[in-house]
Amino acid sequence: MTKRSRDEIYSSILLSAAQDSSGMGITRIMYNTFLSYSQLSESLEQLTRFRLLAYQHDDKRFKITEKGRRFMQLVEEMDDILKVRGTPN
Repeated sequence: MTKRSRDEIYSSILLSAAQDSSGMGITRIMYNTFLSYSQLSESLEQLTRFRLLAYQHDDKRFKITEKGRRFMQLVEEMDDILKVRGTPN
């Protein structure tokens, strides 16, 4: 198994949180992203600090923000660009 980059981990967390419009709990995100609790906790802290995710204290869920959705869109566009550039002529 290959080691995932930080960006790939962040993207998988955001993608997981975006699956449910009401947000997603830490356990479900952990299972969806195949991360340990400590790995996920550290990443969630970073993503909330960057304001890509918002933590809802009342129901203990993480919800993707508009900034997080934009980040995911940009990552997808970058992947498309790199795929096009990586194909031989």
